[in-house]
Amino acid sequence: MAVLTPFSIAEVTVEVFRVPLVRPWVSAAHAITHHEHILIDITLENGMTGTGWSSTMGVGGVAVATLARSYLAPMCIGKNVFDHEALWLSLWKRCHQPGSGGLGALAVAGIDLAIWDLRGKLAGLPVRRLIGGGVDELPVYASAVNLHLSEHELIEQTRAFLDAGNQLFKIKVGRDDPHEDVSRVAAVRKVIGNRPLMLDSNQRFKPGEALRRIAMYEPFDPVWIEEPMISEDADSHARLARQCKIPIALGEEVSTRYDFWRYVSSGAVSYLQPNVLKVGGITEWLKIAHLGMTANLTIAPHGALEASAIVATAIPGCYAVENIDGGAFTDQGILEEPLKVQGGRIHLSDKPGLGITFDRKAIGAYRADFDTTVNLVDPGSFYNNGR
Repeated sequence: MAVLTPFSIAEVTVEVFRVPLVRPWVSAAHAITHHEHILIDITLENGMTGTGWSSTMGVGGVAVATLARSYLAPMCIGKNVFDHEALWLSLWKRCHQPGSGGLGALAVAGIDLAIWDLRGKLAGLPVRRLIGGGVDELPVYASAVNLHLSEHELIEQTRAFLDAGNQLFKIKVGRDDPHEDVSRVAAVRKVIGNRPLMLDSNQRFKPGEALRRIAMYEPFDPVWIEEPMISEDADSHARLARQCKIPIALGEEVSTRYDFWRYVSSGAVSYLQPNVLKVGGITEWLKIAHLGMTANLTIAPHGALEASAIVATAIPGCYAVENIDGGAFTDQGILEEPLKVQGGRIHLSDKPGLGITFDRKAIGAYRADFDTTVNLVDPGSFYNNGR
């Protein structure tokens, strides 16, 4: 058994909360009314606690929490918080057989974020400083899951984003009638003028339809078309990239560096969009971002505003961070100190660690019925160190 130090992990606690959105989200792929947030607290032998999180769009949160609590948390007990690379790899390997992405990556992410929170607190620094981030604020782009809105409602939403100081915008496309898409894109372009506009189809199209739709969007000069086809089909994306004039962005449904490499090496993508939570946390996100940088791609973190803003600071030339309407913890009213997003920019906390403190009373109202605490002296009795 490893010798315990003040920096050894003593306890891991996992909780899951089902938090309603202020307004439902509807895209070409999903209709969403809740987010499920998995909060993971890791306490060291010295009594210090770090908090990480993971999230799902209303499905699978309890499964993620169960995986984290029952299989991964016992592997952490007794491990030194500074051995984060080795610990991350052992956790990821433990999840590899049932699936290296998906639920497994989300479970690993919550633990990874808690460890980074602890590392920042122990160093007395914001995590962004530990990973090389040298800025205190970043631009965001206004994003919304709004395919269900009428064209008039879409215009009013866009005007509200513009009035709030936003300078970059993303809307959903993928209506059954392609001419409705064209009319909606044209209307938004008229409202925002020449400001950057991104289009997101949420894997809506087959290859032929994707090519046809993209040609219809070209007159409106979008920055990118996001997820034009199912995310597992790297070959079709590579062919599409050679044929269409609009750059392709994707990555929110891609979980491993090996799958990202398929897209990067085949020339299938111009804007790489790893999601911090879906790839297993900060430790792996940075590797994937650097992988994209070796191919001179632009890194554009997907969603997960609170975590994405931290990692984006460490990537030179990183695209603006996505601010999805209703998706931030601040929008959901579950933080003690709301993050400041003003004039199209997010202002980052100077507090040591991740700088995110959940309002446990507010979020507690949405707690799922879930047995939460793991505190095993000998992780080997539960699982033999991941090997």
